Amino acid sequence: MIEFQTKGRLEESLCDHIAEIMHLAIKEKGFTKLLLSGGGTPKQLYKRLSALKLDWSKVKIGLVDERFVSIDSPFSNQKMISEILLQDSAKDATLIGMVQNIENYTENLETVNKLYEELNEADVVLLGMGADGHTASIFPGDQSSIQCTQDQLPLIRNTNAPSEPKRRITLNKPFISNAKHIFLMITGDHKRQVFIQSDTEKYPIHSFKEDISEVYFTTN
Repeated sequence: MIEFQTKGRLEESLCDHIAEIMHLAIKEKGFTKLLLSGGGTPKQLYKRLSALKLDWSKVKIGLVDERFVSIDSPFSNQKMISEILLQDSAKDATLIGMVQNIENYTENLETVNKLYEELNEADVVLLGMGADGHTASIFPGDQSSIQCTQDQLPLIRNTNAPSEPKRRITLNKPFISNAKHIFLMITGDHKRQVFIQSDTEKYPIHSFKEDISEVYFTTN
């Protein structure tokens, strides 16, 4: 775990690390793939990333998870990432959302599983963690979430959150684990303790510990 004195310094360091990975991937392969989380914690990181000078037309972005809401909803991760990250030159990046058919939760999942095949083996996955030890939309005590940590297929599942909006969509563990670099970004002493205790308590984040490349942490 890398600890920073301020959230700003954490964001600067993590942005630099992700930028290095992206530049190298574009140089070696001609493109780079990112899988990003929603929530409030990474917003300023995404603002920093949007200022990077690179060929954003060669950047493909997917979501780690999403709420099954319309893309203009304030709960939409796609909306947040579009409004903060996909600005200026970064607007040329391709963002593949997880809500393709708001009318049908089941059919939407089938569509998204096909679309996200091209995002397999991403260069970077950015994870967050909730106060209950959940990561992505993989929640304690939810049967579909449990299957996310065990089954190879489907790549993406519908899961159930303990709070509204309850209908969620998430990458499964094998899909996340296929990424070359997996970063966890957490803030606050409570979340640090949850992360430390996750092995004993078997919180969902526990399943990812061996795959995480680095944990970026600040108390602020």
